Amino acid sequence: MHTTVTKLSAISALLFTLAAPLDAVNANETSSFIQFNLPAGTLADALNSYAKQASVTLSFEAHSLQGLSSPKVTGSYTPAQMLSQLLAGTNLRAIPIAPNAWVIEAINQQSLTLDTVKVESKKAKVKQQVYKSSSSVSAVTRNDIERFRGTSVGDIFQGISGVLVSENRNSGGLDINIRGMQGQGRVPLTIDGSRQETTVYRGYSGVSSRSYIDPDLVGNMTIYKGPVMNANGTGATGGLVDVKTIRADDIVQTGELSGIRVRLSGIGNSSSAPDAGTYAGYYLPRNAYRSDCRFSVYCSDEYLMPDRFAPEHGMERPNITEFSSYALSAAVAKRLDWADFVFAVAKREQGNYYAGSNGPSPKVYLGKPEQLAWYTETPVFVDGASPFRAEERIPNTNFTSESWLFNSSFILPQEQSLELSYIRYDSDYGEMMPSQIKSFGQARQWLNSEVLNQTYTARYRWQPLDSDVLDLKVNLWHTDNHTILNTPGVGSIDIAYNTRRNDNYKRWGLDVTNSANFYQYGDIKLDVGLAIQQEDMHTDTPQQEGFYVGSRSGWKDEVSAFINANWQLNEKLSLELGTRYTKFSSKDNNALDINTDHPECVIDNTDNCKPIYFKNSHSGSAPVAVLNWQQTEQFSFYLRYAEALRMPSLFENTSGWSVSPALDIPLNPEHAKNKEIGLNYLDLNAFSSSAQLGIKLAYFDNYTEDYLTRTQPNAWEYRAKGLDFFRLRNVDSLSLKGWELNVNYDANSWFIELNGTKYNHIEICNVASYVRYYCTNWGLTQSYINNMIPPNWNANANLGFRLIDKKLEFGVRATIMGKRNSIPRYNAPVGFNAPVLWHSYKLFDLYSSYKFNEHFSLDFSVENITDRYYLDALSLGVVPAPGRTAKISATLQF
Repeated sequence: MHTTVTKLSAISALLFTLAAPLDAVNANETSSFIQFNLPAGTLADALNSYAKQASVTLSFEAHSLQGLSSPKVTGSYTPAQMLSQLLAGTNLRAIPIAPNAWVIEAINQQSLTLDTVKVESKKAKVKQQVYKSSSSVSAVTRNDIERFRGTSVGDIFQGISGVLVSENRNSGGLDINIRGMQGQGRVPLTIDGSRQETTVYRGYSGVSSRSYIDPDLVGNMTIYKGPVMNANGTGATGGLVDVKTIRADDIVQTGELSGIRVRLSGIGNSSSAPDAGTYAGYYLPRNAYRSDCRFSVYCSDEYLMPDRFAPEHGMERPNITEFSSYALSAAVAKRLDWADFVFAVAKREQGNYYAGSNGPSPKVYLGKPEQLAWYTETPVFVDGASPFRAEERIPNTNFTSESWLFNSSFILPQEQSLELSYIRYDSDYGEMMPSQIKSFGQARQWLNSEVLNQTYTARYRWQPLDSDVLDLKVNLWHTDNHTILNTPGVGSIDIAYNTRRNDNYKRWGLDVTNSANFYQYGDIKLDVGLAIQQEDMHTDTPQQEGFYVGSRSGWKDEVSAFINANWQLNEKLSLELGTRYTKFSSKDNNALDINTDHPECVIDNTDNCKPIYFKNSHSGSAPVAVLNWQQTEQFSFYLRYAEALRMPSLFENTSGWSVSPALDIPLNPEHAKNKEIGLNYLDLNAFSSSAQLGIKLAYFDNYTEDYLTRTQPNAWEYRAKGLDFFRLRNVDSLSLKGWELNVNYDANSWFIELNGTKYNHIEICNVASYVRYYCTNWGLTQSYINNMIPPNWNANANLGFRLIDKKLEFGVRATIMGKRNSIPRYNAPVGFNAPVLWHSYKLFDLYSSYKFNEHFSLDFSVENITDRYYLDALSLGVVPAPGRTAKISATLQF
């Protein structure tokens, strides 16, 4: 029970003058501990929640708490201890008036003048950590995601410095590139501590590493750039994306114990997908056509100039306010004294979108007719970034998804807690194989592919209040991914020759971490941890017309242990030292296809080689060292050196179509050695008490030895029988150096965010045969890395305004993307995986949001307002991005 009074009673006033100040709280001290779970918000709301959970009576004047806030507080305390903690740092005291009853009043109510109090949300504090961290970190909140939801799932990463999404317009999956590193576990994406990545075959053009999550289920994301020393960071040579799903805090309003949140979005610039087999874009089966033939046999139909080189359909672009696609999510949460429960569902129906109208769209050109002996020949060619026309419906960009989330958090006795969660992601999506355009010159709407991704997590924590050396976290997780991939058959884009591939990928993981503080030896925090991971993969792809399409199958076990110490040397200097030891082993379940003349061949009784299976194992350690100098309260400077080992992935250790490991080429771990120098500046009272300024400038030098990728075979290497096209191998090195800048100024009524990344040096080296350039800045022949190299520079700006007591927020975002390094015109073979040379582009997005009250808000945005025709950076296929797209969203929360 609790009471709020507007005027103190006479007895309360008398007790107030006789009682001691805050120490009097102890007069009501009991030995009974209660597990509290108090939400962040105003101090008044926190006290009301406290009174309910502790079953005590509080009396206070509402105006005396005005402008005061309280962070989220959880843990086991006596009622008096918790009340003392809530009032700590305020000019308030609690006076006991009866058992389990207090009066709260200002210490000197006769002459009390409160300083200006700035109320900061938890989300604002998360953003501030970017400008305090002694490494490059980015934070994405729910507000950011809802403001820039985009057309494709990967659009939520647009505008983050140093971060790009590869092949963003296919599948709804996420393949994150951080400072030029991506794929095969280089940039793990974890959801509530579980690793998600699966490798998907993309034809001769390469592979994609995909992770799946619906943005409406994301609570926040933290993006680490470079190696990290935590349980999730094993093998993260490029960085780590740590995703937290929504919690009760995101749904339940302050002071309430239950809540419902519903969000509905309408998305324009799209229409339903056409029938499978429908083709789109310009298609030129010939580069010259005939006329004026002396004999009709020379002018058969296939040689005649067509009336048009592209189909008529697909050009009926809808009006900007026709919202034919949608996203819907609903979440409910319940808070109890002993647990929180969250249940959410999200569904999305996205049709094929339409390309923009302004930019390097293709055009058909007719050359000068040439009179030959038997006919006149007219050359024809198409020039442009892609064969798809301006404002054309782009095939295979459709997808539907349905996601379910269940999360429960239990408060256990003796400062223990347990969190259980389940996530189900089920999607049908269009799949654009790059070879449709690159090899066959024609793109068709194909049969939808499917993915079912399920995630299970159990997270335990024990944090005794009376112990400085025990903060134990145990995380047990499992991911189960089943993908059905429909792709063109070998040598054909006829829908009748569809190849249906089944991929089953399972992961199990366990990590244990403990944090300890040793104050007797100075301010030292020591983290120790162990991470265990087991992977199992099996693909089922049929043979087709005598070709071995390849079914990968195998397993991989990996264990890593780390220790990391953070020592506050003095008031200004801190030192971080750590190391991680990693060991792995793997086995390919498919026997390698070798000839009888191979040195490893042992002839069996059928005059064939006995089965030989590729096995691999390695171990090693990698250190981290960081020196941080906090010169002033606002300014800090850091030096960071971080190494990481990435063991060969399960895909790299198994054999399949087009590329397999070779017995005479060992696959060693990648070894990243990253250096970073950074400056941080964070002023919470910049120019005025209501303004904040954050600046982060970092120079990075990332060098990776033994970079693992696909190449062509060398002249001296053994060639197996059959279709032995490529080689997986460790090349000499990959080097990326550059600058990164982040600026955030928030003046309360308006704000501006600026960031950018500039590469001074990009180089990959491989000493091999058939190669003129051992080191290049564009890639290697047949290599996956050819379409992983970022642009030389890119920048982002966001200018926003808040009006009508912050109920209205609107602004504009600009994205400027430089072009990637070009390929030398002569003597630079690229093979099947030619780099996609996107043009530089500038995008502008308008956004607005109006909060009618605490229960209802409306968002409206127009993305790509100039209707730019462009290819995304790191696009694996030549697929143009969406043109001008409007989106409207309504959120109901109560």
